[in-house]
Amino acid sequence: MKIGAIGFGSRTAHVYHEFSKVNSNCQMVAYVDPDPIGKDYADKYNFFPNTNYSSLKDMLNNEKLDLLMVGSPNHLHLEHIKEGLESGLKIFAEKPIVINEDQTFELAKLIKKFGKDKIIVGLVLRYSQQARTVRDLLEKNKIGEVISIEGSEHIVPSHGAFFMRNWRRKKKFSGGFILEKCCHDIDFYSMITNSRPIKLASFGSRRSFIPKNLPNGSVDEYTKDRLRGWESKTNVFDSDADIVDHQVAIIEYENKAVLSFHTNMKVPDEYRRFAIMGSKGMIEGDFVRGFLKAHDENNDLILDENYGSAFGQEIKGHYGADSMMARDINSHLISDNFNLPVGVIECMEAGIVAMKLDESIKTNSIIDLTSTWNELDNLLK
Repeated sequence: MKIGAIGFGSRTAHVYHEFSKVNSNCQMVAYVDPDPIGKDYADKYNFFPNTNYSSLKDMLNNEKLDLLMVGSPNHLHLEHIKEGLESGLKIFAEKPIVINEDQTFELAKLIKKFGKDKIIVGLVLRYSQQARTVRDLLEKNKIGEVISIEGSEHIVPSHGAFFMRNWRRKKKFSGGFILEKCCHDIDFYSMITNSRPIKLASFGSRRSFIPKNLPNGSVDEYTKDRLRGWESKTNVFDSDADIVDHQVAIIEYENKAVLSFHTNMKVPDEYRRFAIMGSKGMIEGDFVRGFLKAHDENNDLILDENYGSAFGQEIKGHYGADSMMARDINSHLISDNFNLPVGVIECMEAGIVAMKLDESIKTNSIIDLTSTWNELDNLLK
């Protein structure tokens, strides 16, 4: 299987490496990137492609590819996906797949024309062991009807500083923080409810990474990841970012389940927790701290699992989800009958919710998504 990449950053390099571990016939043959920061990772594992094209068009005209990996900055995804589809290729696109509603609806038109199965998305949280276990518990009706959910994703200050310095700090490139960082989580909770969000509201701003919070001593803690690459800057607390550094959201789903969600990018002891309250029990877990527990309505333990040391070793790469995603996608590429747990439509839906959460902050209002879903559905018919 010959693979080409548009945007060869560390994420693209890592995902390709996971592919290559499950399929020895994978070969990254070419890429397009003026500053391929994934080269260090690729050199470490000896798979850096020899050919760098100046444009995607040149690569598509000169290479016979089986898969195009789209790892370019978010605002360019739509353009690159379109070029790949028009060349007859299968696409693997990183999340978020697009950055605004207009792009979402344009992508829907492409899906109507080329088919949703032509695009695979890197929405990894559904591939995690926690997500698989949660799906199994829900399918077996272990906690009854999902009533309410509490969720969070908090990251350490050095990771937050990455967002303040990387191209992701600008909404025009990334689409915003909750879209870029938390679309996984939004999708995960739609999986749990098996329902679309129908009403939402959100609050958030930038109050942590601001000049008055600049440490008196060294800022090494916040800049230990030395950034390079497109649009990278050195400023942290005085960054020109226009994204929020914390946000809370409340969501009601079409089936009346409700979610409260909290994200913050400057948390000393990070965690990514979820608690699912059902009519007959509950499930709680933490992706970072690696546990999952389930209780029935009498508080009797149904399940108690530790994923922090699964398979006898420390789990890395989105809690082991990257390797499981690669395995499942490989099986799907080999056999179209192998169904993936998440697809491009779900990715678009999670993106729309994130976009509407930011719209709620801007307009200080509760947003009803009925008309948005109707428009999307009409485009996909």
